[in-house]
Amino acid sequence: MIQFPRNLHNLHHFKRNNAQFVADLDAGVVIPVTEVVYDVLNVCDISETDAIIETLADKYSRSEIHEALAFLSKLSEKDVLLSSDPAGSGPDQRPDRLKLYVTPGVVESRETTPFLLSAANHNLITVLANHADVYLPLPETNNNQEEIEKSVRTEGVHPIFFRINRTFSPAKFIPKDCDGILALAPLTVGEQVFLKFNTIPVVLRLSNAALASHEARNTVLERCTALRDFDAFACDASWTQTFFSDYVSDMRVFQHIPYGIDTSVFKPMDKTACKQQLSQALGNEAILQKPLVGVVPGLNPYETLRFMRKLRFANPDLNWLVIHSSIDDNFTGDGCVNFFNIASQQDKEASPFIFNALDTLLFPTILGTSPLLLLEIIACGIPTIVWGYSVPEEISGACRFVQISPSLFDPVQLPVKSISRELKFLLENPDDQRRVGQAGLEAVSTYTWETATDRILSLFRDLRSRKRVHSESTKHRILFRKHYNLVSGEIESEAFVLSKIPTPVDVELAIAMTLLEEYTLMEVKTVLGSICREPERVERILEHLV
Repeated sequence: MIQFPRNLHNLHHFKRNNAQFVADLDAGVVIPVTEVVYDVLNVCDISETDAIIETLADKYSRSEIHEALAFLSKLSEKDVLLSSDPAGSGPDQRPDRLKLYVTPGVVESRETTPFLLSAANHNLITVLANHADVYLPLPETNNNQEEIEKSVRTEGVHPIFFRINRTFSPAKFIPKDCDGILALAPLTVGEQVFLKFNTIPVVLRLSNAALASHEARNTVLERCTALRDFDAFACDASWTQTFFSDYVSDMRVFQHIPYGIDTSVFKPMDKTACKQQLSQALGNEAILQKPLVGVVPGLNPYETLRFMRKLRFANPDLNWLVIHSSIDDNFTGDGCVNFFNIASQQDKEASPFIFNALDTLLFPTILGTSPLLLLEIIACGIPTIVWGYSVPEEISGACRFVQISPSLFDPVQLPVKSISRELKFLLENPDDQRRVGQAGLEAVSTYTWETATDRILSLFRDLRSRKRVHSESTKHRILFRKHYNLVSGEIESEAFVLSKIPTPVDVELAIAMTLLEEYTLMEVKTVLGSICREPERVERILEHLV
């Protein structure tokens, strides 16, 4: 049987009178092909033979697939359509490149994902594909396959199409020798089950903007206990880690990896000219007369409006521009308060000019805010006042800060008086404005897309090298029993490891030994923490086993 992957020639696919043809522009021939042959050609340059058969088994019978493979094998012997040698055997082989599988949710959830986050994920995948082999499953429809395939191929991503009316199984699409699985969107139930029991490192991208709801925060806590010692969260905001540090015992599962920014686009511009453009666009002359303060809300619509009413009442001599990126835009301006929703590519292209019209920025380091907005606005040289859980490490020393306390369920505090004092200080002191703005420019200069990609690849290499506890754990026969203690007069529990001579062990240790056979280290740690109530003892027990 022909062995894939193979390097394809320069091919052109077309249809005539309901028949399909592939033109080999290198060999100068046109070959009539069946639909199954065409589908094999779509993936044979990136997938191995067994993976191709499994992938297409939902759509065709195995005899049809084998006939297509035999047909292509004969053509390859004549050096038609594809090379006679397996891909990677020539000088272009890159053994140092990681193989990464991106879960399909990033494509499937685009309609429910804010534009700014979708654009960031698109950029990340594009740059990542310059340094790694990225395999991306895409839902197949009748009218979008060729268009999507063409666009992702130009980015260096390997597309793998699947039928949307079939049950999705990641096992059919993940390539052999895969180095890691990257989830840029919430996982489906099926994916969660599969990822728990596979032996490939998983990195879950944790977007701070997606954590506005309590349900999303609880989901993260659930994921924490299911992570194995070679899995991790990649947080796009440092304050995400600050928040969860009160609820998660082992913070090593959280890695701070911000998205990149394009400082050739987001950069300081002529503020007067930008203010005039914004004034004309909004039909608001007041923007030229009073300082303009940008506000990134991070709150639900009701809380945002309440916050803005309080800010406006406390600071009547200022204009306000609320900047956000959301699916639902229910805000309307009233002259002094305007709203700018980055919901399209056109909005994205206009945003550097709008950011440069700001005199200062209010940004909350709370769950639900987008760090992308923080970095892009600061890259335009805008001095920033941060209020929230902690000073963001992204711009440490490059902002004025107002502290509030994190809370899992209570409403977010709105420190309007403290924010107003900081606004008054900053707007009345031009030297401090320039100092904070310049410090911000220096802070964000290191956040490039290449840096973000390097950190993700380094994280995968680190995770790959870690010990895989659950796959190497030793099974034990454990006996639990109760007995009556004559001294204390109480019923007590005890445990034994069964062998030729039963060996007594601590009950907590026996519980851990039993659970590790089927559950992750984090899950076992969670259970022991509830039983022992002593974190140090939990660590000693697990160290003994691991």
